[in-house]
Amino acid sequence: MKLLKSWLAKILLILTGILAGLLLMETFAVATGILVQHASTQRDFFESIQYDSRLGHKAKPNLKDLKMVWKTAGVSDIIRTDSSGFRNLGRDYTKSNLYFIGDSFSWGEWVNEENTFPRLIESELKQPVINLGIPGYGFQQYEFLFQDWVAKYKPHTAVLCIFANDLTKGRTVFTSKSKFDLTKKAVQLPWYKKTFIYQIILGNNKKVDQGLSSNKRKQAKNGLFLFTDAGADKDYLTSGNAAVEIEAALSRIIDLTKEIRVHLVVFLIPSKESTYIKDYVDLFPQELEVLKNEEIGYQRLCELAKSQQVTCVDMTEIFRQNSDGEKLYFDMDTHWTLAGHKLAAKVMYPSIIQGSREISKDKEE
Repeated sequence: MKLLKSWLAKILLILTGILAGLLLMETFAVATGILVQHASTQRDFFESIQYDSRLGHKAKPNLKDLKMVWKTAGVSDIIRTDSSGFRNLGRDYTKSNLYFIGDSFSWGEWVNEENTFPRLIESELKQPVINLGIPGYGFQQYEFLFQDWVAKYKPHTAVLCIFANDLTKGRTVFTSKSKFDLTKKAVQLPWYKKTFIYQIILGNNKKVDQGLSSNKRKQAKNGLFLFTDAGADKDYLTSGNAAVEIEAALSRIIDLTKEIRVHLVVFLIPSKESTYIKDYVDLFPQELEVLKNEEIGYQRLCELAKSQQVTCVDMTEIFRQNSDGEKLYFDMDTHWTLAGHKLAAKVMYPSIIQGSREISKDKEE
């Protein structure tokens, strides 16, 4: 009996140690922003979007001063949208000759709207610019935006801004209303209800989207956190379908713009990891395949665009050349700082101006 009690005590001690270890790990994760690193921003995100059967989701219309805060990262944003759910308040869609199509980079995550690259270019042009960027969008949504907005209003120039995580097969975040509602409900739970311990012991093992990132992340000497899975899919070039589907989508967009005689310009936005490639190599020497997928994937997209006489600019090398100065990306977040938006606007402006002149001349003839 004493021996049995001794074994039970040891087992109990081991289990207690395991649970304590898990609790310590999760406490560390919360403290460092790994667990539900966007806890508050996820909730705010669902305050700013609504389900859409065609697009998966879209920004809510007529938002007025919706404040989003990510305290851990020290960033915040104020969201204002027009009646169509875009950040084009006070701008006339019928009078703009320049449309931007993209995701959260075009939207301007964590940057004052007037400091985003579409608005910086607007300031240089001294004419209204329409920004159709929405966080979480990919090629499927880009096609719809070209069909619904660019084809309708036919601006002189449409700019497609592609980010590395667009090199992903079937990137629709919410495929159904039920998934949208379930995810929204999950992110609204308090953080402790999303932990492993709560779910196993008190939550009846219910499956909840914990918001945990599968990315490995490490901090570089310059203070930037870099991730292993922040860009292209690891199997983007080897799956057999992903690259083919993305390139086919770009081809359809090119065909549409030619049909409606809108000048198309394509810009390829480098991931933070690719921009700070030297730091990435030091931190993740065994994870370089992801960056190769991004680089080769971008090369293929530009070759496709240029073969159809479409201007394509891969901004990777320019961002790398400017990576030693002011930080171009936020420390914890993957998006551009004000310095990143300024550099992007500087790179984009000449190609946009040249394209506008060419299409105007062509239309006059």
